Amino acid sequence: MNETTQPDAGSNSAAVCGWCGAEGQEPGQPCRECDRTVASLPEWAQHDPRARRWFTRRRLIRTAVIVVVLLFLAWLYYPFFPNPIKLLFNSPGTMLSSASLPGQWSMVGRDLQLTRHVPSVSTRPAGEVVWSYDLGTPTRAAPIVHDGVVYVGAFFKINALDASTGQQLWEVSVPSPLDHSVALAGDLLFVGLTDHRIVAVDLETRQFRWSHKTGGPIASSPVVSDGIVYVGSGDNALNALDAATGKLLWREDIVGEVRAAPAVSDGHVYAADNLGNLYVFEARTGQRKLRFRTEGNTKASPVIANGLAYFPSGGQMYAVDADAREIAGEYQFKLVWKQFWDWKVPGVPRPPVQKGRMWIFDPNFAFDRSTGTWSTTGLVATPAVTPDSLYAGSFRGGFYAADANSGTETWQFESDGAVFASPVVLGDRVYFGTDAGTLYALDRSNGEPIWLLPLGAAVDISPVYADGRLYVRTKDGRLHAIE
Repeated sequence: MNETTQPDAGSNSAAVCGWCGAEGQEPGQPCRECDRTVASLPEWAQHDPRARRWFTRRRLIRTAVIVVVLLFLAWLYYPFFPNPIKLLFNSPGTMLSSASLPGQWSMVGRDLQLTRHVPSVSTRPAGEVVWSYDLGTPTRAAPIVHDGVVYVGAFFKINALDASTGQQLWEVSVPSPLDHSVALAGDLLFVGLTDHRIVAVDLETRQFRWSHKTGGPIASSPVVSDGIVYVGSGDNALNALDAATGKLLWREDIVGEVRAAPAVSDGHVYAADNLGNLYVFEARTGQRKLRFRTEGNTKASPVIANGLAYFPSGGQMYAVDADAREIAGEYQFKLVWKQFWDWKVPGVPRPPVQKGRMWIFDPNFAFDRSTGTWSTTGLVATPAVTPDSLYAGSFRGGFYAADANSGTETWQFESDGAVFASPVVLGDRVYFGTDAGTLYALDRSNGEPIWLLPLGAAVDISPVYADGRLYVRTKDGRLHAIE
């Protein structure tokens, strides 16, 4: 054999296996990795086969493992990353907001978090009725107040009243009774109708600027944040619309119906359905972050404050971590875990509580042995929440204050009737009405009554406050201004 064709033994002392790519192998001997014979090649032919062979077995295995891990992580965490398509191509055309300015009350709950809290007031109502206006056939629409005008939904119409005198300024006919508040943002009133539509009414022309038809009747008050209108509809959905045009930006299906206004905080929307579920969605894209389940039901809104979401369900007040996020399948996994724990399977530890649960407030929660049922205080309305306390009434007649961070009761007050409407906190006082027709003002530090005002008919709609006056609607269809 010609000498130039003979392999150089020295150069072959550290060959690379052509089968698996393992380096440092001895030519002509079995590979220490794959046990196949390592070819003896001339120096010019010896180079890393991985440079010319991409589909080696080792690479395929590594790639498969990486793909599986990435798919698993995507399945776990895809709800936590915003949808780039919706962010880039589904943006609202305005930045309108219905959050109230100082001295105004331009949406249900006053602010986007629905706290019903005015930290400081220059004038505190003393319990004197300055005017009353008969709105006709009663509905459950609470008023809003902006720039000296009271806007209130009524029976097949929206009324605009002078806030100083109670005189009617104008009215707009709508094709359904209004049982919830309207919301004002910019020069538009946003109104949900039972004919399945959400409409925007131009305050100057008093005509519909746009109308959007949903899949069911609308029973919740709309909320406007960063140019997006959020409203629940009777087809078991939460809708997000462009406030400028009415274009649907996103729609998310839920289990029940959202019959009360959603809350908006820190880029997320919080909505409670009538089956006792609290949902958290990414505000811009509608991606679901959490579904918190309870065994009760609710027709009330959540309140977002102090890092918590407060909402009543089944007569109890729940506090949920506002930042909690649920991994897909986590709740179902815990249900199976709990079942094994209930069966006392050896070695199975106690399952953790539902993701996000912090505490439950229900001061009289007890088991009635005579009926075999649990009795609750009967907290059914959205609470008013401050940085230190929450305030809520009961349909059993009690009114309660609790620590907003721990849920510990601080005081209670017995009223003359059931409390079905949310209270309002103004500075150091809290105000609420009862179905016996009495409006109360209490010292919010200790629950001592400051004054009470009989209004002649049940108060089952939350009061609102603007420019030194309370505006209270009663069940006989009348609206009262109180200072």
